[in-house]
Amino acid sequence: MAYDFAAGCIGGCAGVIVGHPLDTVKVRLQTQDFKNPVYRGAWHCFKTILKIESVKGLYKGVTSPLAGVGVINAVVFGTYGNVQRYYEGGNLLSQFIAGAAAGLLQSFICSPMELAKIRLQVEKGKSKLGSLDCLIKIWKKQRIRGIYKGFSMTAIRDTPAFGVYFFTYEFLTGGKHVSTLNMMFSGGIAGMASWLAVYPSDVIKSRLQSDGIFGPRRYKNALHCLRLSIQEERGYSFLTRGLLSTCVRAFPVNAVTFTVVTWLMRLSELMPTYDKQPLQQPQQQYKLINHISFKEVFTNSMHLFEDGAV
Repeated sequence: MAYDFAAGCIGGCAGVIVGHPLDTVKVRLQTQDFKNPVYRGAWHCFKTILKIESVKGLYKGVTSPLAGVGVINAVVFGTYGNVQRYYEGGNLLSQFIAGAAAGLLQSFICSPMELAKIRLQVEKGKSKLGSLDCLIKIWKKQRIRGIYKGFSMTAIRDTPAFGVYFFTYEFLTGGKHVSTLNMMFSGGIAGMASWLAVYPSDVIKSRLQSDGIFGPRRYKNALHCLRLSIQEERGYSFLTRGLLSTCVRAFPVNAVTFTVVTWLMRLSELMPTYDKQPLQQPQQQYKLINHISFKEVFTNSMHLFEDGAV
């Protein structure tokens, strides 16, 4: 179980570094004033941020997901891995259920993290607050209710999203060890599929969590946000705003995340364990540790290449 959590943590951080700039683009497009739009599209948004705010602008709010996504992915992959152990030889439905359970559980961590991230991302110019400072400021004014603003939409988004995420990955790989290229492809497609399934709920979540930053609050709740947005923008097109940059971002982020997590899990299976050695025989245990060398671990790992697993 410890390997599940560690692998998820490292894989999650790798995914954040790869995908955060396009996440910033997505949030800016979702939350900009439709009456006076600053950005004409994803590419224009990316270029404008880079020109005015430099690379730092694209990585605004990155400390929040870096601090939180490790824990989130540890919870997700840890929960998913442990639930799956109860479904030996389980079907795709069990994959979806395990993923949905993991998605719901991580929402409690993800919601405050994304609240801080979004509030920093929508700021223009240099940000004076860090993610922790932002959350402390919200806590002082609104306590737990402020920290968990947008939680319901986070849960509504992530519960089915993670179900689709793992369902798609397991469907494409057949639940077997596949080559690194196939692993990256399957992870990328799984990430895109999960976003396509729930993207409108993410738009509403972003609008709720950024509401009130530059003026008085406009939305009473998620349903009011949806109704008012439809009325003001005369249609439903806003529900797909930023979808292109999200899909472009989702493929490499999830390809990297799944590959890193899977490789770490595979390597953990090759590492020797000594927990079954009796405590009353320390000398025998010591000899066993000396007997198992890195050469053996390396040789075993080469079997993955020979078997076509990578």
